[in-house]
Amino acid sequence: MTDEELIGLYLARDQEAIAATEAAYGPYCRAIIQRILGSGEDAEECVSDVWLRVWNAIPPQRPVHLKGWLGTVARNQAVSYCRARAREPVQAEAAALELAGLLAGGPEEALEARELGRALSAFLAEQAPASRGVFLRRYWYGDTVEEAAQWAGWSLSRTKSALFRLRKKLKIYLEKEDLYHG
Repeated sequence: MTDEELIGLYLARDQEAIAATEAAYGPYCRAIIQRILGSGEDAEECVSDVWLRVWNAIPPQRPVHLKGWLGTVARNQAVSYCRARAREPVQAEAAALELAGLLAGGPEEALEARELGRALSAFLAEQAPASRGVFLRRYWYGDTVEEAAQWAGWSLSRTKSALFRLRKKLKIYLEKEDLYHG
């Protein structure tokens, strides 16, 4: 079933949409959630919550890139799950520490957070696809450096170097945008 057909099921409010989404994207969403939560039981509960959120979101939303949108919903649901239980995401903690220096004294206001988000998106759009993918795998999806390296087909050393260079470039970019306050 294509993504358009899946979205069509949601728009028609056909209950088959959830089962079809589970079949097509269940493992993908579980992998994202599992990285963040670290617990299989919690991940299963969280995946159920993801399907409910997707059901409630389509319509009115109509995702352009379904897989990426589902990954974002899964990630956000897992982080919310952690917050509701007053615990830190497993992989996100290490990744956040790597970026913490760039975001020291980071956005206190919602407007500045949106500006930072737009700047980060613009920065990533300028990067080579493989570098952008490794960055997102590490800092958005919470992959370990090893997992990001495997995804890209790179050595661990190359991946660490690429992430270091990207963080350095990002710092310069944020300074130019007057969003770095470190």
